[in-house]
Amino acid sequence: MGPVDPRLLQRSPAARRFLAVTVVLGLLATVATFGQAWFVAHGVASAFAGDDLRPAAAGLAACLALRGLLDWWQSVVSVRAAADVKAGLRHDLVAAVLDPRRLEPLPDSARLATLVGGGLDRLDGYVARFLPQLVLAALTPPAVVAALLVVDPLSALVVVLTVPLVLVFLVLVGLVTRDRTDRRWHELARLGRHFSEVLNGLTTLTALGRHQQRGLREVGERHRRITMETLRTAFLSALVLELFSTLSVALVAVSIGLRVVHGDLGLETGLFALLLAPEAYLPLRRLGAQYHDSTAGVEAAQDALAVLEGGPRGGSAEPGPDLDIVLDGVEVRRAGRVRPALRLDHAHVRPGEVLAVTGASGCGKSTLLAVLLGFVRPDTGRVVVGGLDLADLDVELWRQEIAWVPQVPGLVSGTVGSNVRLGAPAATDDDVRRALRDASADDLRPDRPVGESGLGLSSGERRRVGLARAFLRVRAGGARILLMDEPTAGLDAEREHAVLATLRDVAATGVAVVVVAHRAEAVTAADRRLHLETPTGVLA
Repeated sequence: MGPVDPRLLQRSPAARRFLAVTVVLGLLATVATFGQAWFVAHGVASAFAGDDLRPAAAGLAACLALRGLLDWWQSVVSVRAAADVKAGLRHDLVAAVLDPRRLEPLPDSARLATLVGGGLDRLDGYVARFLPQLVLAALTPPAVVAALLVVDPLSALVVVLTVPLVLVFLVLVGLVTRDRTDRRWHELARLGRHFSEVLNGLTTLTALGRHQQRGLREVGERHRRITMETLRTAFLSALVLELFSTLSVALVAVSIGLRVVHGDLGLETGLFALLLAPEAYLPLRRLGAQYHDSTAGVEAAQDALAVLEGGPRGGSAEPGPDLDIVLDGVEVRRAGRVRPALRLDHAHVRPGEVLAVTGASGCGKSTLLAVLLGFVRPDTGRVVVGGLDLADLDVELWRQEIAWVPQVPGLVSGTVGSNVRLGAPAATDDDVRRALRDASADDLRPDRPVGESGLGLSSGERRRVGLARAFLRVRAGGARILLMDEPTAGLDAEREHAVLATLRDVAATGVAVVVVAHRAEAVTAADRRLHLETPTGVLA
């Protein structure tokens, strides 16, 4: 892990601008440092010689004012750049989460909450403090050595020999700090996941009398201990760098002092070299002290970039009028599983017919629907839609052609009617009522309140609301493919018969209907049956 992730610079224009401004400010600060050392040395030498001190004092004041102005400007630019980088990454993360063209499953919500919340705040120290110091560490030591070569080659030689020792300790300390920071980041993510899981199951845990105060306290205490270990390592590493830098400057000071006493070196030159030598170590010392900000910031940036860059995106072709679907040699593998999640030699989904997909649990029925929805791309084989490869189609446009009923339909807070209308927002009230009748849910009033995740409805009622939403999407939303996973589970015989009759009517309009079914009634109502065998074999 390098100190600067090039992907962050490529994605964030604010980071690129800030780095360019930091280089300019670093060069000006180096020039101001040289001027400050020179005017101090010249002023002291002039005092011993009895010359006028006013030119040296004026020059020193100008250099100090310039350094103060540069420091202020650097701090302002750093804070604004950090805010812009974080805002840009948060915007990109939200866009990536909501991107309908994304094929890879999203990370869990706890990880996203940790990252978008306090995780990206780690970039404050990284952008505002570490990156400017990194630029100074790259510019100032070589410039100091070059200046010392001109005025005092022996001091330049001492600096050249001792700076690598400081760099070695900087690298060693950085490795230890990185490991500590990684542990702290993982513990923070674990704490976020634990807290999220407790919140998700809070109602059930409360009903069962299970309290989680002790678990949360233990996880929080572990995070606190690791945080303190990380801070202790950072402070000790700064102490080590300070010690070696002080010893190195002492070697330069002893050499200069002895030569000035013996007359081998002028007072003004020696004092200039003595004031300039510590500036070669100061950026490295500060860089080591702020390396903790680097590891924390880069870790957060890499986690954010992994979410932003994860997974392929769909193509750009538009679906044509022909939605005849052919699956040839399709195989889907899951990481860590011995056998494929789906293996299908050949299948044909035709418009205007009902296809029942059957098979034992684990044979890949839900995976097949995920492939047709565009959420999973086959590892081998291809899915052809009207002569076009599904991988080449625009995923968002493709999903507009699909109405989808999962095993557990997702409902949001509102009313029955508003949840049905999610399938076709422009649908009329009459369209919503007809969809409810098609789903045998005419006993559900459109204005009936619905809580988050369907609170207030039974499982059968939630299933019928999901069916009505899919039927509305077909009749009023223009969907030409209807995918359903166990659509009649939990329905009584009368309602099941009505729903299956609606499926036949929908197929008669030219819509391709694919139904994952276990119940004999649903299989009997289909035009054809696709039976999936449980895949065997090992990972390639």
